[in-house]
Amino acid sequence: MLGISTAWKSDKIKDAHRLLDELSKTGLYGLELEYRISQEMYQEMEPALKKSVFKVLSIHNFFPVPDILPVNQGSGDAFRFSSEDEDERKKGIEYTKKTLQIAHDLEVRAVILHLGKVPIKTDVNKLFELYDSKKIHKSEGKNLIEKIKKEREDKRQRPLDNVLFCLEKLHKEAERLNVYIGIENRYFPNEIPDFEEIGIIMSEFKGGRIRYWHDVGHAQVQELMGFEEKNRLIETYSKEMIGIHLHGALGYKDHFAPNGSIDFSLINNYLRSETIKIIEAHSKVRLEELKQGVNYLYSSGIH
Repeated sequence: MLGISTAWKSDKIKDAHRLLDELSKTGLYGLELEYRISQEMYQEMEPALKKSVFKVLSIHNFFPVPDILPVNQGSGDAFRFSSEDEDERKKGIEYTKKTLQIAHDLEVRAVILHLGKVPIKTDVNKLFELYDSKKIHKSEGKNLIEKIKKEREDKRQRPLDNVLFCLEKLHKEAERLNVYIGIENRYFPNEIPDFEEIGIIMSEFKGGRIRYWHDVGHAQVQELMGFEEKNRLIETYSKEMIGIHLHGALGYKDHFAPNGSIDFSLINNYLRSETIKIIEAHSKVRLEELKQGVNYLYSSGIH
């Protein structure tokens, strides 16, 4: 069953019933609730979700927007589990537990988490400038990539330890509530987790409630920038994969409608019937483009 993330329209539509109506026009009735939804919107939406044709397949942390934040500051990175600030980590745990409880109440299988980042001084945005000037694979680009990798390696242990400490507490809650936690691969090379860190986390919680969540656009950008090998993430961690974000990527920009920029026929080889499949297009995508993207996925064998 294909689902659609509320991210498609949640930055533009702040009326819950109108948002659900707009999402229904896609013809998709699987749903992912995400972090741009306010508490007020969710309160309006909750009865409709329980009565409507929509089936909530996944929830993206932090959901709804935490009550201590302005509504327009909802984010998957609102509180970083990697942070040196103990209070920030505690808030991250507290509000993730609230998201897990909502997932339990709505009988949702998985909650998706961003974990944080390794604080490096090198400006990773320079990578995109080098890509635009076609220098990313020349000496200047290669040197920057190696510099980022080394700095990240030198500084990662403390933030990774913070992440693992937080996940230990959240894993116990996920077990209690019978909900899975999906650890998402990220867009920027200094974000956690990278390839190796996914393996560390999967090993630490093997057989438990923490699994891998694959984002096809993020993976492609990491490959494009020289930080990841082609298809290595999904090939390596498909057995631990609880769900996937499907969208198109043009260069280092993503969240378009699914299109030929990504080999979805290959991606389909790693999906199972129980894999949660969510189209995560953003509001720049028109309805007609989105429908074409859905058909493209169907033609690639993804349903």
